[in-house]
This record gives sequence, C-alpha cells and structure tokens, in this order.
Amino acid sequence: MSDLISQPENGLLSGAYPHGTLDQYNTAELDQISKVQSAGQMIDEVQHSFQCEVIRLKLLLDGQDQADGINGFNSNQGSRFWHGARAGHFGEKLQSYADNGDRKTIQRWITANDAAAKLLGSVVAQATSNLPIEVARKRGIGQTALRTYQRLFPEARDMATHYFTVTGELRSDMLQEFEQIIREFPSRTDEVMQAITNRTLTVPSEFKKQKEEWRQEIAIQRALAEERERQDKLAAAENKEDELENEAAPDADTPKPAKVEDVTRRKARTATWFKSDSGLIKTKEVVGDLAAPLADAVNGLVDLKKELIAQVEHMGEMHDYAEFWAGYDRHAMSASAAQRVWGKSGRLGRMKKLRGLLIEIQQRLDVYIENSSPPSNIEYPDD
Repeated sequence: MSDLISQPENGLLSGAYPHGTLDQYNTAELDQISKVQSAGQMIDEVQHSFQCEVIRLKLLLDGQDQADGINGFNSNQGSRFWHGARAGHFGEKLQSYADNGDRKTIQRWITANDAAAKLLGSVVAQATSNLPIEVARKRGIGQTALRTYQRLFPEARDMATHYFTVTGELRSDMLQEFEQIIREFPSRTDEVMQAITNRTLTVPSEFKKQKEEWRQEIAIQRALAEERERQDKLAAAENKEDELENEAAPDADTPKPAKVEDVTRRKARTATWFKSDSGLIKTKEVVGDLAAPLADAVNGLVDLKKELIAQVEHMGEMHDYAEFWAGYDRHAMSASAAQRVWGKSGRLGRMKKLRGLLIEIQQRLDVYIENSSPPSNIEYPDD
C-alpha cells in the first residue's frame, strides 16, 4: 500500500492531516480531503466575518439609540437593529435570525465580544480596526471560552485574566477550575494566583490534584475538631458526674404527698393562670431545664444502642470476643490515649458507671411519669 502515502496533487503532506489519516486513504482521497478541509476553513472564516460585521452594525445602531435616549435600545422592543432586521434591511440572513427567534444567538456574539474586550483590555485599544472578538480569535480564543469567562464570578474572572496574562491562553476547562476554586476554596485565592505566576498550576490535572490535597487537609482538620469536641464533652460529662456524686442524694424517689383539701376533685391550672406573673414564675421553677438535655440524651442513646447491637453480632461471630477486648485494653493504645477515648474510668469503668446512671435515671423517670401523668378524674376548668 505504498501508493497511500504519496504526496497529493496540491502539495499538502502529513502536516495537513490528523494523526493516522495517511494510513487510511490513497492519494486521490487525500487530495479531496484537503479540499474539504480548505472549504470548511473558508466557511468558518466567512461565518466569523459575518458575525463581526453584525456585531459592528448592532453596536452602531444601539449606540445611536442610546444617544437618542430611546428606552430599551439593547432589547427587542424599541431597537432599530431588530426593527431593521425584521424588515429585511440588512439582508435575508439577518432577517431569518429575527423571524426564527434566534436573537439569543446574536446576543451570544455580543457577549463574547464584550468578554474579549474585558480580557484583552489595552491590547484591543491598540488594534482600533479590529473588534475585540477578532483579536481574540487571532490568539486562538474561542467564543465558548469567552462567554464562559463573561459569566464567571468576579474573583474567578480575575484569576482567569491573570492566567491569560501569564500563559496567553483562555481555556474552557481551566475556567471551570477557577470557578470551583472560588466556590470551594475562597481562602486559597492568593495562593492560586501565585502558583499561576510561578507556573506550578497551569493545567486542569494539576488543579484537580491540588484540590484533592486541600480536601484531604480539610477532612483531617474537621476530624481533629470533632475529636476535640468529643473529648471536651466527655470531660464535661465526667465533671458533672463527680459533682453529683459529691452531693448528698435527695430523697426524690418518695415524694411527699401534697396537702389537698378535696382529693375527689383534681383541677388543672387555667390558661389565664399560666399566663400570669405568678404562673410564669412557678412554671419556670417547676419545669426548669427538664427538656434541654432530652435531645442530646435521645440521640446519644440511639447511637449507643446501634453500637451495642453491632457488638452483639461480634459476640456471636467471635469465639475469643472477651479475649479480644482484654488485649485491646492492654495493648491497643496508651493509658493517656485510652483516657481521652473512654474517660478517666477506662472502658469497662465507663460502661459500668453509665449502666448505674441509666438504672438511676430509669427509676427517677418512673417516679416522674407516674406522678406527672394526668389523674383519671382531672378537670380543666375554663378561665
């Protein structure tokens, strides 16, 4: 198949074709492929030229509308550009855009041109005969990248502008990286800008690797903060335990019966009384902070129940379950680390103290529930 790699009639050789093309087509086919490529490039150039002339015309007419004080000079209503387009003053192609509802397409061209003006700045000012979008095209910057650049957060756009200044490139995949940096790691902005200057962050893969490292750092910091919070809560709980143990236990399990004149009638306090000064004071005194610890207690006990259920499963699977825990207590961590995890009493000591506390709480709950439940003959008098 040596004839497949001979030079085409137009003199173009391998540099004109994508990698692997020369191995698939003969001389005549390659010559025709060159013509297709050339025609496609001509179409692209003509289309780009048309877009630029449309942008010039629209800016010219919109500018005059604005100078004349016409409201909505840049909108469909009250716009000489769109009135003229619909009337066919600017040719059939623009008339088809107006008639087919393709106004947004032209607005995208305007947006890309505005973005190029922001990005290129003084460079555009020096090229007075060219639109910003024309200068951008010569630098290899596409309309998609320009429109994305225009939509960026201001901070992300600043980062993209700096990247363009350093590298001379504006790539859509990099613009996405800049926006994610600003959303997820706003405190790293200066660091990223310096990395761009040093050219240590210039491609998406480098940004992705850096972001993953930052995410891991954040996860570690969060885990450390949660561990410190857990240790602080454990220490506070143990201090409360010590305070309760040092206090004389009140005889709360056998409440003295209140003196009542008529036990056959049990009346609830009225709504008016609960809203009165004396009612509010008494409510604060009796109810106190009873509800405050309930949420944490319920959540903690639910989590503890789940963990204990898992332990029961381990008991059934392991023949040396008790031996495992004995070795854990002796070898798994230092004494200071064990105290941070389980408290001053150690693992078994903590569980036994908790069991005793739960038994006492159960007894007091029984007393509370029994004595605070509405009597069978309760009355709710009107105010």
